[in-house]
Amino acid sequence: MSFRLMPSFSMLAYTRVALGMFLLWSTSILIASESGDPAQLLMGSFPTPHEIELARQGLAETKIDKPWERACPYRELTGTAEAEDEYFFRCQRWDDCVSAGGSSSIYSEAFFQNHQRQPKDQMPWESYRDGSIFFLEPSDFERITGYLRQYALKSAEENWRLFEGRDAAEASDLVEKKFWQWCSAEPLTLWEAEYQ
Repeated sequence: MSFRLMPSFSMLAYTRVALGMFLLWSTSILIASESGDPAQLLMGSFPTPHEIELARQGLAETKIDKPWERACPYRELTGTAEAEDEYFFRCQRWDDCVSAGGSSSIYSEAFFQNHQRQPKDQMPWESYRDGSIFFLEPSDFERITGYLRQYALKSAEENWRLFEGRDAAEASDLVEKKFWQWCSAEPLTLWEAEYQ
């Protein structure tokens, strides 16, 4: 009976691979036990067939519940070159609205927090209005994203009272809903001019 021993280098490599696979497996078990099924979390970011159908009908922005928490369903659609251009610009608008809507919520809560302070402790309102309190510079207000950011600041000043007497998550959803209604209705021509 004869057999050959693996060289020590191969055994070391095999051990490392096995250890790496064990660590990945045990990490995925820990994640699953803490926050639910990892596959479920990953799948939650993809559009559902219902959302894709709403996108096909051009209703996704208004008919999806909390669209700012969802991925753009227009990415899943194909068609003529003209239709695909429209889907591209709709997704650009979608992504920019999600980003600016999240900022709008942060700005609104900051306006609210500042309002809650005693007058002597309040920061100057102008530093909120011009975004300097949020470390924004004039260059941050250029292009389409700057236009959305400018509206987010204006909207925050008008809607800071949404945080009054509400849970922060509930108030944030209300701010984002108001912002989304405005942003998702902005004409696609703004994005066409920006990205062409």
